[in-house]
Amino acid sequence: MRYCAVIGCTNNTKHLQNWRKQFCATHQRVFGTCYCKPPFHLHSFPTERSDPDTRRKWIRAVNRKKTDSSNWQPTAYDRVCSRHFKDGEPSLKNPYPTEILGYEQLPLVRQSTARLSVYQRVAERPEVPAAESGEGQETTASHLVQPKADAETDNSQKFDHTYVFSCKCTEDCSCSGCIVLHKQNLDLRNELEELKLLQSGKSKQVASSKSTEQFTDSLTKTDVDVKRYTGVPTKAAFDALVTYLSPRAARLQYWTGKKTTATPARTKFGPRSPKKTGPLRKLSPREEFLMVLLKLKLNIPIYFLASLFSVSIGLVSRILNTWIKFLASELQHLVFWPEKEVVRQSMPTNLKQKYPTLRCTIDCTEVIIERPRNLELQAVTWSEYKHHNTVKFLVAISPNGMICFLSKAWGGRTSDRVITRESGFLNLIDPGDLILADRGFTIREDLLLLRAHLEIPQPSKGLEQMRRADTMKTKKIANARIHVERAIGRMKWFQILQGTLPISMVPLIDDIIIICAAIANLLPPLVT
Repeated sequence: MRYCAVIGCTNNTKHLQNWRKQFCATHQRVFGTCYCKPPFHLHSFPTERSDPDTRRKWIRAVNRKKTDSSNWQPTAYDRVCSRHFKDGEPSLKNPYPTEILGYEQLPLVRQSTARLSVYQRVAERPEVPAAESGEGQETTASHLVQPKADAETDNSQKFDHTYVFSCKCTEDCSCSGCIVLHKQNLDLRNELEELKLLQSGKSKQVASSKSTEQFTDSLTKTDVDVKRYTGVPTKAAFDALVTYLSPRAARLQYWTGKKTTATPARTKFGPRSPKKTGPLRKLSPREEFLMVLLKLKLNIPIYFLASLFSVSIGLVSRILNTWIKFLASELQHLVFWPEKEVVRQSMPTNLKQKYPTLRCTIDCTEVIIERPRNLELQAVTWSEYKHHNTVKFLVAISPNGMICFLSKAWGGRTSDRVITRESGFLNLIDPGDLILADRGFTIREDLLLLRAHLEIPQPSKGLEQMRRADTMKTKKIANARIHVERAIGRMKWFQILQGTLPISMVPLIDDIIIICAAIANLLPPLVT
C-alpha cells in the first residue's frame, strides 16, 4: 500500500480504492468509471539517478526523523500527496512540497526582538490628515510625549493596518509601498489568467465528454437503433453486456504493440492483473464498447470514429486492438458445443422427421482480405473460388440454427477437408451422429472411423442428367443445409466481414469471427 509520507497526513491508496467504489450522484455510476477527479493524487519521490537534487529537497521539506534521530530516507511505498503542493502537483513554478507539512516552518529572515521606543514608533507613522485626526490640530512634540501604555493603546486601535491611509503618490510613483502593491496586482492578474485558462480547459473537456455521452445515448435509444448500429438484438441485451463487461474493462491495459505492452506477471493462481493500467481514460467502458461494435457492424473508418468520439486516431486504434481481444475472450462462451440430449430436445419437428440423428450442419466461408506483399502469403491466401486473397474458416450449426463451432482462419487456398481435419471438429463427434455438408467435404472415411455418418449431395460432374432418386436426395439435403447459409449470413451481417479486410486487421480475424458469431447467437433461433 502506498501512503503519504508527510507527518499527520493519512492519504493512501486504500482511501482511493474506497473512493472509486462509492456512487457518484452526478454521473449515476461509481467514481471509478465516471469523469470526477479523485480527491488527491500520490506523487512518488524523484529517484537518486534521475534527479538527486530535487529528491533531497523533497526529503528536507518532509522533515521526518527516525526513532534514533537519524536521517530518514523514503522507501518504495512512500509518496507525497497533491494537497502538499501549491499547484496540486509538482510544477515548474512550484516543484517542491510546501503546504500543510505537519510542522511549523521557520521564517526565512529572523526579525530582531529589540523593542522600539514609543517615540520611534510614532515618528515612523505616516502623517494623519487633520480631517481624520478628530481634533483638527497638528501633531506636536508635546502631543507625542504620552505615557507608554496610552501610546500602545492608541497604536493598536488606530494604526494597526497600513491600508487605512490614503496614498498621495503620483501615477509614476516608485516608493516601496507602491512597488509592493504593483507586484501584488501583477501576481493576482497572472493567477486570474491561469485560473481562466484552467477553467476553459475543464469546460471544454466536460463539454466534449457530455457531447460524447449524448451521442452514445442517441445511438442506443431504442431496440431498432441498437440492432441497426451494433448488431445486438435489443437495448436490454446491450445494457446487460455493458454491465457484465464494465468491471473487467475497468482494469484493461491498452495494447500499444508487442514490444511495449507488458505481459502480466504470473503467480501460482494464474496471471496477475497489472497494477498500473496507463493514463486516465478519456472514454467510459460503455463508449469504448459502442465504438468497437460500430467498427464491426458498420465498418466505419478509424479516422471517422475518432471524429465521432472526439479522440485521436491512435487512441481509437489502441481501443480496437484491446477490446477485440477482450470481447473475444469474454464472449467465446456463447459459441459452445451442446450435448446430444440438448440437440434432440431442441430439434425442429421437420428436421426430426427427416434426420432424427442429425448433430450439426457444416460449411466453410471466406472473407476477402487485402493482397499481402509477401509472395508466399499471396499464394497461400489465393482463392480460386473467389478470385481474391481470402481467409477461410469452418462453421458448424446445431439443428435449431445456433452456431456451435468455429475453426481458426486459414488461407483461402486450403481445402474444406484439411480445415475440417485440422480444426479439431472431428474430436467432438460421437458415435451415431449424422453430419450434413456440401460436396467439397470428402470426410466420409474419417467419420466412418468414428462410427458417424455423412450426408452430402450426389455428385453431378460429368452427368447430363441426374436420376430422380439422386435429385430428390439432393433437394432434401439442400433444404436442410440452407440454414447454415442463413447462420453465416447472420455473421456477415457485420460489414467488416463483407468488405475487404485491411491487412493490419488480419491478425485479429479469429477474434472478430468469435465476436460476430457470439452476437449472432443472441438473436432468436433460426429454425423453430
